Amino acid sequence: MDNRISLQLMLDATGHVTSYATVGGLTGATTYEGEIPDEFLTSTQPQAFKLIDNVLTKDPNYVAPVTDAVKHQPSDEQRFQAQLALQMATMQKKQAEFNAQVLLQLADTKKAPATQATPV
Repeated sequence: MDNRISLQLMLDATGHVTSYATVGGLTGATTYEGEIPDEFLTSTQPQAFKLIDNVLTKDPNYVAPVTDAVKHQPSDEQRFQAQLALQMATMQKKQAEFNAQVLLQLADTKKAPATQATPV
């Protein structure tokens, strides 16, 4: 398979690819024409690739950054408290629904005409 291609590369200060375009252009981009690593176009992390001596290569030292979502996971105690709060809210909702049903039934019995008792 021929891996030669023409790309527009946006590079950071270290030469790592921050974004690229295979069609069209990017303002301030570097034009690259040459071989690309097999997985470059399918990779979800173009930052793992670096332009070294005008050759696009995969950086063996690249480590994916840890996102904030992964850094700030709730503790076991926070998870427990969240589950407890959810259970309480669910119980309160069910109690409110039950109370509404009782009030509706009570209102219906007050609307019904009073029947007189017949003496036996």
